[in-house]
Parts: sequence; structure tokens; C-alpha cells
Amino acid sequence: MTLIRRILVPTDFSDSARQALDWGTTLAREFKAELVLLHVVENLTVGYASDLFPVPMAEVYEEIAGYARTELTKLAEEVRSQGVTVSERLSQGTPSAEIIRLAKDEPTDLIVVGSHGKGLLDHALFGSTTERVVRKASCPVLTCRPNKKAAEKT
Repeated sequence: MTLIRRILVPTDFSDSARQALDWGTTLAREFKAELVLLHVVENLTVGYASDLFPVPMAEVYEEIAGYARTELTKLAEEVRSQGVTVSERLSQGTPSAEIIRLAKDEPTDLIVVGSHGKGLLDHALFGSTTERVVRKASCPVLTCRPNKKAAEKT
């Protein structure tokens, strides 16, 4: 029987990612595995947000990363309250590449990921990030569709 010791759950804070977190938490509890929560802040173009709103992109990144850290902490606390060991990771880059890299760098037994990201285009394309992770990950990947109530909202 395959032992599951570490489960990676990437999140973009969407309904689909929430469903994946629920599955990941349940599996981690059942297998007494560590759950690793990951959020990837996509690379930002160097320069300014716009000519009319001249905020350096480094400041924009820090604001996005700060929001992500806060949200990761909330999710981690919720998972811990269910008796699961959890750690948080925040990285910058291309989401699929960072998910695959982390799963390899920190030996991961299972990736649990939502089937659709936040954007409408992601819904139409089955989540290009998810598709890349499924194709390139070195471990099994469980994809989770949003539940019916969440799907009815979109």
C-alpha cells in the first residue's frame, strides 16, 4: 500500500481551490499526513501599474503577497483546528511551474488541486494551471471540481 505522508494543496482562494482544500484536509487527517498549503503570486512586469497610477510593481507585489499571507494563515488555522499538521508556502512565479517545483523539492506524495481557477477563462479551459500540473507532476494529482452550490454562483 502506498503511504501518503505529505499532501500539497495549491490555492488561488477560489471556490474550486476551497473544494480541493476540503479534500486535502480530509485525506491528510485519514492518512495522518502533513498538508502543505501553497499560493503562487504570478510574476509581475517590471515598471509601473499604469501611467495614470504610477505605483512601482514591487509595491504591488508586496500588497498581493501580504493579502496572500493573511489568507494562507486563515486557511492553515482552519486546517489545524481539524487536527491536521499544516505548513504554508508562498512563492512567486508561474503557478504550474512552482507547484511542480515544490512537489519535487519537498517530496510530495499527492497534489490536490481545484479543477478551475478564479478567472472565467480558467473555467472555459479546465484551468490551464491544473492541466499542466496533471501532465508534469512527479506524483499523483487529485483534481477537484467545485461543489454544485459553488458552481451555481458562477
